[in-house]
Amino acid sequence: MPPRKLAAIFFVLCAMAGPAASQSQPVKKLTIASTRHADDDLEVTGMVAGLSARAVGYVSYAKLVALPQVTTTIPNDSNFAHQPSRGLRITGIPLEQLAKALGALPESDLIDALCTDRYRSHYPADYIAAHHPIFALKINGERPAQWAAKTHEYDPGPYFITHANFIPRDKFLTYLEQPQIPDNIMRLNFSTVAATYGPITPRGDFPTNPLVAQGFLIAKQNCLRCHFLNDVGGTKSGRDWRSLATWAREQPQFFERYVRDPQSVEPHAHMEGSPTYDGATLNALTAYFRTFTEEKPHK
Repeated sequence: MPPRKLAAIFFVLCAMAGPAASQSQPVKKLTIASTRHADDDLEVTGMVAGLSARAVGYVSYAKLVALPQVTTTIPNDSNFAHQPSRGLRITGIPLEQLAKALGALPESDLIDALCTDRYRSHYPADYIAAHHPIFALKINGERPAQWAAKTHEYDPGPYFITHANFIPRDKFLTYLEQPQIPDNIMRLNFSTVAATYGPITPRGDFPTNPLVAQGFLIAKQNCLRCHFLNDVGGTKSGRDWRSLATWAREQPQFFERYVRDPQSVEPHAHMEGSPTYDGATLNALTAYFRTFTEEKPHK
């Protein structure tokens, strides 16, 4: 077959491959600046090549959008509850590919995304492998701010994370794994599962107490987004782990109301409630938090 025909066939096949083709392309390493040049520069911290401990690096939107992109139509994303999300085309970078482009060190097995309101989402390696989160840069071909101005919708940018198809893995009692879909992201931090979840690992007889183990899983995936212990977790709520632990031990009914309907006990609370949690699910979460206040954990 003539070379030109072969080249033409190859071009067509590449075009048909679409987003998957871009994921297989070699990852271009980004240069991380030591100073901010624009308000929407992405902050980068943690275990990244060439970045010293506690230093903050910056990557521009222009450099991010120059990386190989994927485009997908998202079936459902609660950040776009007022917009039929089935018709939204999201363009961005698979989070795993972005980590490589930023030079994440091999020993880093967890990424956390910090938002402007101090909400924090966590992406351990197993979550990334299962759900393939996308670091979004465009909505329907436009920057989020431009799209929001035209549609009169909320601006989730300049960066947010979504999924092409999220299927929950963890389901027990009335708890179902929730997608990690933060918006208004200002920083990506590269760390480890041990450093992030170690401080909130339950005390005492955790390995032999299935109730505490279930509560720990819920706390890792949900509570850590808005609550914190020392340097771990989000600070959006302003309430630390010890406050929740004290409520769980001394005011368990108040604690359960706070989890189910935060505004019923704190009118100005920003946290979304979990009204579907039944008594057994709340007992698991209560048992977990009580391990941080008792010498002998509650069984």
